[in-house]
Amino acid sequence: MAGPRQLYRRADDWARGLSRFRYAVVTGVIATASVLVVGVLSDTSMTFQAVAMGVTMAALYYAFDMNARAD
Repeated sequence: MAGPRQLYRRADDWARGLSRFRYAVVTGVIATASVLVVGVLSDTSMTFQAVAMGVTMAALYYAFDMNARAD
C-alpha cells in the first residue's frame, strides 16, 4: 500500500500535468464540494456560498495561473 507521501506526490504530479483551464476547474469543483460538505455537517444551507466560492476560486486560479512552473 502506498504511503501518504506517495499518494500526495501522485496527486501533485497529476494536478501539475493539467492545463491551465482544467486546473482552475478542478480547483473550483474542490472548493465547491468542500463548502457544501461544511454546510451539510453544520446543517446549514450554503449552496449559494459554495457556488460563489467555487466560481471565484476557479476564476482566480485561471487568471493568475497558479499551476505555472517557474523555470
